[in-house]
Amino acid sequence: MYKIFTLKASLAFLLVTLLPIWLFGQSIGTINGEVITKDGKALAYASVRIKDTKISSSVQADGHFSLQVPAGHHVFQVTYANYTVFEEEVDVKSGAVLELAKIVVQANSTQLREIVVSDIQRNKFARKETEGVAKMPLANLENPQVYSVVTKDLMMELGATDYISALSQSPGAVISNGINDSGNGITMRGFTNSSNASSGMVRNGMPVSSRAVSEVFNLERVEVIKGPSATLFGAQTPSYGGLINNVTKRPFESFRGEVSYLTGSFGMNRLTADVNTPLNENRTALGRFNVMGTLNNSFQNEGRERSMGFASSLLFKANSRSTVRFDMDIYNTTKPLVALLRNTNKLSYTNMKEYPMPHDRSFTSNDVATARSNINIGAELEYKLSENWTSHTSYLFNNTGDKGSVFMVPMIVDDQRVERRYRIFDDYSLNFTAIQQNFNGAYEIAKVKNKVLLGLDATLFTDKSTYMVPYFAILDTVRVTDPVWKPLTRADVDASRPKRSHGDGVDESKYQVYSAYVSNVTNISDRLFVMLSARVNAFRQGSLRQYNPGQPEVRDENGKIEQKETKPSYKEVAGYNQVNVSPKIGIVYQPIKDQVSVFANYMNSFRNIPPSQGISNPLDDNSAPELQKWKPEQAYQFEVGTKLELFGDKLNATLSYYDITVKDKLRTVLNDVSAQDGELNSKGFEVDIISSPVRGWNIIGGYGYNDNKYTKSEANLVGKRSAWSPKNVANLWTSYKFLDNGLKGLGFGAGLNYQSESIMNIQDDFYIPASTVVNGSVFYDQAKYRLGLKFNNLTNLKYWDLYGKPQKPFEFLANISFKF
Repeated sequence: MYKIFTLKASLAFLLVTLLPIWLFGQSIGTINGEVITKDGKALAYASVRIKDTKISSSVQADGHFSLQVPAGHHVFQVTYANYTVFEEEVDVKSGAVLELAKIVVQANSTQLREIVVSDIQRNKFARKETEGVAKMPLANLENPQVYSVVTKDLMMELGATDYISALSQSPGAVISNGINDSGNGITMRGFTNSSNASSGMVRNGMPVSSRAVSEVFNLERVEVIKGPSATLFGAQTPSYGGLINNVTKRPFESFRGEVSYLTGSFGMNRLTADVNTPLNENRTALGRFNVMGTLNNSFQNEGRERSMGFASSLLFKANSRSTVRFDMDIYNTTKPLVALLRNTNKLSYTNMKEYPMPHDRSFTSNDVATARSNINIGAELEYKLSENWTSHTSYLFNNTGDKGSVFMVPMIVDDQRVERRYRIFDDYSLNFTAIQQNFNGAYEIAKVKNKVLLGLDATLFTDKSTYMVPYFAILDTVRVTDPVWKPLTRADVDASRPKRSHGDGVDESKYQVYSAYVSNVTNISDRLFVMLSARVNAFRQGSLRQYNPGQPEVRDENGKIEQKETKPSYKEVAGYNQVNVSPKIGIVYQPIKDQVSVFANYMNSFRNIPPSQGISNPLDDNSAPELQKWKPEQAYQFEVGTKLELFGDKLNATLSYYDITVKDKLRTVLNDVSAQDGELNSKGFEVDIISSPVRGWNIIGGYGYNDNKYTKSEANLVGKRSAWSPKNVANLWTSYKFLDNGLKGLGFGAGLNYQSESIMNIQDDFYIPASTVVNGSVFYDQAKYRLGLKFNNLTNLKYWDLYGKPQKPFEFLANISFKF
C-alpha cells in the first residue's frame, strides 16, 4: 500500500509540475503610473499590486511604475511598509497600456513612518488581506472559512508582552500557558490542544510545536483559522476547533526601525528592537533583524522569568521572476514550570473560588527553573512562472528542547493538604522538519475564472525524551492554610529524586507524513464562488520504544494485596502506516457584491492512532481483546454564516454557526482495552466585529457560544461536557486616537475579556469560576516616538486559567518607543 501511494505521489508531483505550463497562457495588458506623497516627493520602493493575486512590482526611485497584468477587471493597490495606502478598480485591455492619474498618498514624506501609515487605513485592525488561510490569494468575502487576523499594530496597542495578551482579542479563542506551563494551549470551538506535539500551531504555514511560539517579538501577524483544517494544513498539528498560523516579520524595501523599552509591575523590564534595511543600493537584497530581552518576576512569591531572542530574515531578488528568503529565530527562556492542579476529586469544594488556596503563593521556586531553547530555521523560494502562475517552495526546521527540566505537580490530598510532587526530564528534544511545494495559479475554462492551489508536502517528526521514574516523586506535603511553605531548592529536588539508573525512562518516537493536496475556487459568476479541496495523506510511524515504569504493590487496610508489583520494562511497539483522504467543500454567494457574502462549508481534520489492545466489535460479548489497527479519528464540520465589509470597509463582521462531530474516537471498555466507537459533538455560533465608525476610533468585539458533549463514550462521560472549554467567551477593545490639531497622536483604549465557568475535572464536575477582566491604556503616538501606559486587570479580580493556575492581579506597564 505504501509503495503504491509513493508511486501515486510521484505522478501527482509530475502533474502539478506540468499543469501550470499547460494553463498559464492569457492575454496581458500594462498599467503605468506615478506615486508621490502630499509634499510632492516620490514614494520610492513602494509596492504596486493586483489585490488577491501574486502580481506585483515596485515603484522606481523617481516614483514611476509599470505593471503587467492579465486583461480584465481588477483592484489595483499601492502598499508601503506592508500597509495599503491606495486602492482603485481598473479595467485592463489585452495589449493596451492603462495610464493612471498621479497617485497622491495622504502623508508627507518626512512623516511617513509605519504608525502614520497605519492611520491612513479606513479600518486598520480589519486587515484580512492574507494568503496564509487558503494558501492562495483569496479575498475574505470569497473565502468560505472563518478566520481572524491579529496584526502587529493591534499587538502594540494592546501592550502585548506575551502570546496570551497578543491574542486576547481573537473572538471565540482562549489562549493559556498549557497544562504543564510549557507552551501555549489553545481552546476553540470546544476543543483544547496543549500537548507538545499536537499544538494546533503552524509557523508560516508549516508545523511547529506550541513550545516554540510563546514569544511575539518576531510576529508580523497571527492568523486564527477556525474549524477542522487538515485539508490544507495536514494532521501534524491537529486541532478540531481550529489552528493558529504565526506569520513572522519579513523584509521590505525601506530603511526603518523601532527600539522599544517596557517596564512596570512585578519587575517587568523588556527591550525589543526591529530594524529593516536594504542591503545593497538597488535594493535587491533586504534584511530585517529583531532582538528581545525580558526580565520579569511573577506576581506570586516565586516564578521569575528570563528570556532572550534573536531573529533575522534575509530576502534576495535574484531576478524579476524569483525571490529567495532565509529566516532564523532563536528564543531561550528560563522559568519555573507548574502543572495543573490534580486530584480535585478529593476536595469537598466545587470550584477554585471556594478552595482556600493562596493566590499569591507558588508551589515552586526561582531556583527550580527550567531553561528551554527554541530554534526555527527556514527558507523560501518563490518563482513567477507567468503572470498567472507562481511556484512557492518552503523549508522549515523547528527544534525545542531542554535538559534537566523540572515541573512541579501539585497533588491534592484533602481540603487542607497538597503534595508537592515533581517530574524531571533529564533530556528532551522535539523536532519538526518540513518541506512544502505549492503552485498557485489562475486559469479560465469557457470564460469561467478559477484560482487553484496544487501542493505537496513532507514532514519528518522526531521526539526523544529521557525522564525520571517514577513519573511523579513526592517532595513534601504542605497545608494550604500555613502562612509560609518551606522554600524549595534545586538541591532539595536532586537529593530526593530516585537514583539515576538504567530504569530511567527513555521514549523515542518518529513519524513521516507525505501528502498531496489541491484546492480550486471557481467563480461560477462574479458573485458565486465554489471551493473544492482534498488532501491525500500518507502517515508512516516507525517502531516506538516505550518505557513502562511498572507498578508498586498496593495493599488494602487489611493487608490484602490489591495490586501486585510489576517491574519496570521497555517494549518495542510496532510501527504502522495509514493512508486517508481529507475533503473540504465551500460555497460563497455575494448578494451585495464585495460587501456582503453568505457562505457554507464542510471541512475535515483527522488524527492518526497507533495500534493497541482493543475490541473490534464492542457489541459482541464474545469479542476477545487483541492488537487492533485503528482507523484515523475524524472530525467533520458543517458551518453556515455571513461576512460583511460595509461603509467603505469601516465595518467588517463575521457571523457563523457551526456543528462539529468527532467520530471513531477510542474509548476504554476494560483496563488498557479500547473500542473505536466513541463520538463527541460540538456546536455553537460566533460573532466577530471590527469597526472604525469615525476617523481615529477603532472597535473590536467578539463573542463565541459553544455547546459540546460526549454522545458515545464510557458510561460516566456520555452527555457530559469536555474539560477546559467554557460555554461563553467574549472580547471587546475600543480605542480613540486624535489625528489632527494640537492633540494629534494622543489616544485612549479600554477593553475586557469574559469567560464563563468551565469544567476543570470532568470526573467530579470541579470547575473554574467565570471571570471578566478589564484593561485600559493611554498613549501618545508620534512619527518618531511613542509613549504608552497599560493597565491590566483594573478591578484587581482574583481569577484562574482553564487549568486552575492563578492569574495576575492589577498590573501597570509603561512603554517608550523610538522610530527611525
